[in-house]
Amino acid sequence: MLFFIIMLSTVAIVNIAFYYSTKKTASYQDGRLLLVNIPAYAYNLSEVKEIEHNFKQETTKILFLSFLTYLPMIILPDFADILYFLIIIWINIYLFNLPFKKYRNQLLKIKKDYNWPSQSTKTVKVDLAMLAHMEKQPFNYKRYLIVLIVDIICLAGMIYFKANITSYLYLVLQFIVLIIGIILIKRLPNKTYCDDTKINITINSLRIDYVSHCFFSLILIDALFNFAIQFYLLNKLPFIIVTIVIILMMINMILIINHTKDYQRKKQEILASENQKEYTIDDDSCWKIGFLGPYYYNKSDPKTFVYCGTQMVFNTAKTSYKYFVVGIWVFVIGLLIIVFGYPFYLEYTNQLVDVAIENNVIVVDSPLYDAKINLDNINKVELTDDLGDGIRTNGSDAIVYTTGNCTYDKYGDCKVYKANFHDCFIILYTDDITYIINDDDIKNTKQIYQQIKGVINNDY
Repeated sequence: MLFFIIMLSTVAIVNIAFYYSTKKTASYQDGRLLLVNIPAYAYNLSEVKEIEHNFKQETTKILFLSFLTYLPMIILPDFADILYFLIIIWINIYLFNLPFKKYRNQLLKIKKDYNWPSQSTKTVKVDLAMLAHMEKQPFNYKRYLIVLIVDIICLAGMIYFKANITSYLYLVLQFIVLIIGIILIKRLPNKTYCDDTKINITINSLRIDYVSHCFFSLILIDALFNFAIQFYLLNKLPFIIVTIVIILMMINMILIINHTKDYQRKKQEILASENQKEYTIDDDSCWKIGFLGPYYYNKSDPKTFVYCGTQMVFNTAKTSYKYFVVGIWVFVIGLLIIVFGYPFYLEYTNQLVDVAIENNVIVVDSPLYDAKINLDNINKVELTDDLGDGIRTNGSDAIVYTTGNCTYDKYGDCKVYKANFHDCFIILYTDDITYIINDDDIKNTKQIYQQIKGVINNDY
């Protein structure tokens, strides 16, 4: 149930984020509609308005369609849910960009037919005094110490309570996101908005503060969510705490959206009060709509990052972009190898799990999980090759192995530590908990069962 609720919440947040990001990027701003430069008078033409209306309508339909694409997760097992979820995210990104590409091409055709002037040759003014000032501005690292403290407490708890090894990957990923986020914020390009250096400094400082504040809010609430999930999976926090954190995540997203609007309003007020005009550098041929959305390619543009609606995108002509992409792929492939490849390696080499009896204690020992069960607490033992129907309510399910709390039709609520490819399981009944364990060697599982059965028979 928890897994399903988490997935539904993530789906809602991801889909809505795609929806609003796509609409904002395509909306009319700074003389651009659908990332096409058009004159101010052209925006009011019926053909242009129709394109804008059709784009919004089709994007809304895709939003509802994107929710339907997740319905198969209801009937899929947990490990398949995760794979399907990761695949369908990319498919939904592609779906959201279909109307963007379609109606952008229509607008480009209309622009060509009307022979509207292009802004691609517009002179770019750079405020060198502002750039020199902004380079000397210190960056506030102190607020991010709160995130590190939350992560360190979470890490200490996971080590102390012996969390599953795959759970640590989420902390590693969060730490990488934190480092990359700070680096990107520090390297935000400064823009020249007008001829007044003080105004340029004010707006750029305001923008950096806004981006830093939003990123801090996101990474902090993500750290709290990870903390709540990890300790819930370790049975150290009630589910109500996880629910509260999910609600806080949604409230946080609303506050960030409002903060974005507040920044835009303040920027316009500052520029309007000085009767200044913002300088832009945009060329229709530099913008393309790819599989993952809009991207920018301009060798003549010195900027590494370019504004695109609610976000910034790489100038893909820059060498740093290529390094970034290679780094992302290395990380993703490495993560997949660790999460899925390592368990398969252990399974292939017969090192996945060993079950033994030591000092009257059943020891389940694996590089990925472990458990100790006192023989004195066992009231009854069974051996089976068919567990029947069941679901996992928390823990891990990485195809090769399953650990955590499960509910089976035949056995009720159980604590499970099993190698999935070896259909021979020992069922251990105690006064308050039912355990399901096995070895990655069926012969050894049967031997352990006979030893446990012998001990129990002798006790009675």
